[in-house]
Amino acid sequence: MARTPFSTPNALIIVSSDGYFDVFRPAARRPNSKPAYRGVLAELGPTVRGQNDRLSVRPDSPVLEAAVTVWSAHHGAAAVKGDLGLGRSGAQS
Repeated sequence: MARTPFSTPNALIIVSSDGYFDVFRPAARRPNSKPAYRGVLAELGPTVRGQNDRLSVRPDSPVLEAAVTVWSAHHGAAAVKGDLGLGRSGAQS
């Protein structure tokens, strides 16, 4: 399982090749901190999700970076504030 971090203005997003991503505040993250939101790759768009909902592109792919950037611009601030619920790790709103 690969975990790739992406820093965006709204959030720190860590994408896992296992089919999910974690959203943290954009400030430095403490070890073992819980994410504000956990999403599934389908939320990032069909260009990065493959069979069995796993990552279909390389973790360093510009396509993945673009998908994360777009998702963060639209949902990152709300995810950090808790407006999206906890995602797949808890109650979604």
